Amino acid sequence: MMFIEPAVQIIFFGLLGQFGPEGTEYYIIGNAVRLMATSALFGATSVIINERGQGTLTALIAAPTPVAETFYARALLQGISGVLTGVFCISLGVVLFGLDISSTSIVWLLIGLLVTAISLSGLGLLLANLSLLGTDANLLLNVVFYGLIVFSGANIPLAELPGPVATAAQALPMTHGLLAVRQVIDGDLSGVPYLLTMELLIGLAYAAAAIVLLRYAERRARRTGKLELV
Repeated sequence: MMFIEPAVQIIFFGLLGQFGPEGTEYYIIGNAVRLMATSALFGATSVIINERGQGTLTALIAAPTPVAETFYARALLQGISGVLTGVFCISLGVVLFGLDISSTSIVWLLIGLLVTAISLSGLGLLLANLSLLGTDANLLLNVVFYGLIVFSGANIPLAELPGPVATAAQALPMTHGLLAVRQVIDGDLSGVPYLLTMELLIGLAYAAAAIVLLRYAERRARRTGKLELV
């Protein structure tokens, strides 16, 4: 999930990009960052899904420790591990498609990937909590994960999206982080701190919403004896 599937997708989009209007580099960078969501979304959601499936979620809810903070810390680690996927995919782009990183600040690149991974983990935790609404979270996860192909600017420039869609994309994790990573790889650091600050704030907003939802689920579970939100 962290390396083999991303490698196949990078090869696919890299080859497709040779015939695309934006050039190979655009598609490689966009999908290298997008594929970090594999860990952030699926990994973070598995934190709750696995506990629920193994029957240990009840014990965590009943324990006196704060459940929301416990889950967020674990989801955050899952998200940060996605940085390895991003670095691997960019490296693959360099080796297989000649991606030029000669003007890239490696430090800023790693910072950009890290901030984006943290932001995506906030969305991942929110989706994990929404999984309590039903028994199967895979549909929701896949819709969001593959929706990022279109709405994050990974493969289609935001300027070419319909106005309302482009506006909505500004509220998604990864949108600003991806723009920052593109600029860093191009050797342009102007505006990067602003983009990464916006990315972090958006991610924290999703994380805050996730924590509020999880605390509600925790209180409701203690009151009704049901873990589901419905």
